[in-house]
Amino acid sequence: MDWLEYANTLGGSMELTVLTWLMIKHFVADYFLQTSWMISQKADYGKPGGLVHATEHGVLTWLVLAALGFGWLSLLMAVVDTVIHYHIDWAKSNYLRGNFAFSLMPKDQSDPQYWWAMGMDQFAHYMTYVFIVWLIVS
Repeated sequence: MDWLEYANTLGGSMELTVLTWLMIKHFVADYFLQTSWMISQKADYGKPGGLVHATEHGVLTWLVLAALGFGWLSLLMAVVDTVIHYHIDWAKSNYLRGNFAFSLMPKDQSDPQYWWAMGMDQFAHYMTYVFIVWLIVS
């Protein structure tokens, strides 16, 4: 019996199981594995810090989905997660730095827009996981 069959015996659904594990993965990668070096380079397109952070997300997505029995789809979804995660973080980081024409002033933690951007960033990441689940089941 694999993880998904086990979850179903507990009354859960495959989609909810996958989504839950992707959210746990996200928490670990964003709050335990991310370093200040990664954060400082996320606004600079192509810099190693942002690439390493997004790749950590991709590797963990691959591990989660492989452990849940998705085979080759695990690797494909890991690439999807890496690419989308990188660009979400790049956009948020540039917005916070004031690097967009519609947002020329840098934002810090005292600015409500800083928290709006952080919330939108997390929402976009979680919607990525909804998208991945949708791709897997469709």
